[in-house]
Amino acid sequence: MQMSKKVPLVLSALTALGALIAAPAASAAGTVSTTQACFVAEGNEGVSVGVSGSGFNPGEAVFAQIPAPGGLAGFSEATVAPDGTVNTTIEHVFPGGIDPVAEEMKIQIAGVLSQQVLAESSFQITNLAVNTEPAVAPFNKVVKYNFAGFRPGKPIFGHFQRGGHVVLTYKFGKASGPCGILHAKTRLFPGHGPRNAKYKVQFDDSKKLSKKVSPKIITGLGSTF
Repeated sequence: MQMSKKVPLVLSALTALGALIAAPAASAAGTVSTTQACFVAEGNEGVSVGVSGSGFNPGEAVFAQIPAPGGLAGFSEATVAPDGTVNTTIEHVFPGGIDPVAEEMKIQIAGVLSQQVLAESSFQITNLAVNTEPAVAPFNKVVKYNFAGFRPGKPIFGHFQRGGHVVLTYKFGKASGPCGILHAKTRLFPGHGPRNAKYKVQFDDSKKLSKKVSPKIITGLGSTF
């Protein structure tokens, strides 16, 4: 008899523990969205995802959570305000990979006690990044440059430097979409220079090289990129 009394308690504890990872879907009680359509991660801190929602039960304890394979990419606990709104921030959220692509994630509002998803919507996240396909190529080979995390609608320039001087400024095109994506095909080194030279390259949206411009990526171009 003691065993049968303990089983529901154990199951209840396990269910509460798993609520963050796999809350069952329910009819939407409200709406939720993120403060930006796309968040750009730089460095090792990830991004802070601002969350706002409305139409929930005042005073209810809820989780704002971002589901990910095997668990959560991040979560925050909040209490619904008297007017039925939720405003919170989920810290240190990272894209699933390091490539310059726009990744789609979901933001959910889930009841702490009900363990139900009350509202859900999508947003995007990316890295401030650049790579080439293929990653290794001779300077004169045409490659595909992939950019992400730059300002939408703004051009992306590459300032190629050698010996402390800019030897070439090349316009790759304009970034588009909320995550500032651009794909451009050109020679690995889109100019003319020594075959085995090494270049310092700054990618940004300024026609002239500037240390103050942001966002920017500084990297090297040599026998490999």
